[in-house]
Amino acid sequence: MDVSIVLVNYKTEALLLDCLHSIYEHTTDLHFECIIVDNHYIPGQNQAILSAYPQTKWIDSGGNVGFSKANNIGMHAALGEYILFLNADTLVFDAAITNAFRKLKNDSSLSAVGGIQMDENRIPIPYYRTLNDVRRDFYIVPNRPIFHQLIDRLLPEEKFGRPEETNNLVGAFLMASKNNLLKLHGWDEDFFMYAEDAELSYRLSKVGKLAYFEDIKFIHLIQDNPFRRTTFSWVNRFAMQIQVSNLLWIRKSYGILPFLLIYANYTILAPLFWAWKICLNIIQSKNVFNDTKNQRIFGQKLGVLYRYFFPILFLKKGPYRIKSEENIDHVNKS
Repeated sequence: MDVSIVLVNYKTEALLLDCLHSIYEHTTDLHFECIIVDNHYIPGQNQAILSAYPQTKWIDSGGNVGFSKANNIGMHAALGEYILFLNADTLVFDAAITNAFRKLKNDSSLSAVGGIQMDENRIPIPYYRTLNDVRRDFYIVPNRPIFHQLIDRLLPEEKFGRPEETNNLVGAFLMASKNNLLKLHGWDEDFFMYAEDAELSYRLSKVGKLAYFEDIKFIHLIQDNPFRRTTFSWVNRFAMQIQVSNLLWIRKSYGILPFLLIYANYTILAPLFWAWKICLNIIQSKNVFNDTKNQRIFGQKLGVLYRYFFPILFLKKGPYRIKSEENIDHVNKS
């Protein structure tokens, strides 16, 4: 078996059917299997998929165990020499899977390859090319050049020996050898959702090179989900589940100091953010608490992050999944 394609299902049966159709239409010269790990199993809900593709391995995970654990279930069931982790809300439109397999097979310096994300019109979707690109966005500083220069100095642009090389692969399309994945113990199951691909990329980069190639592209439909932010501002730029997972990744991959620096940044920012708004209201002869929703939401988010401070600091076992009342963007959705 050349490749095992692992897909995680959570109420995405219709998307999966389209995804499988695209796989079988465009992947004609590989010996592959498709494994679906179901995080929301309802008997009979998968009938259309199994009728169309009876060779599919369908595994009931037993509940919503999270993205990482579901991927590991699929990994252990895989028979392929290489494993492609592919999101349910994706489509392939050419030989991307075959190309990824051949890149890994023919270049022993590579430990994993990713796919370049396209929207449904085949226009590239912006993404973080390197891990430091992601980390820079965690720091919330005044939007002035001097502060951005400070962050850039703290987290400089990462250089690689090859133009296609990176250290951050998007988990929506990530292929690696089963042997390497098993050596690394697969995906970290402390992550429920988000940042697990950054953490895995960090470990994969220690055993070989990671790369994106121009002939490995895929369509990512990117469905709505309740963990994404509903509003955005310069300060309130992160969603709670995403940021809790990001902080867990930073602690695991980079240690205590970078983790504490992010918390220090937010802790110092909170009273300054309030003071700035109150002073502005006074100058404009308005009620001191006029239009302070942004400040209030940031305070609520910081409060939630502190609930996870000690568990993450001491690396308490997960999975780290926020509670519904901690999903501040949706709590405050109007």
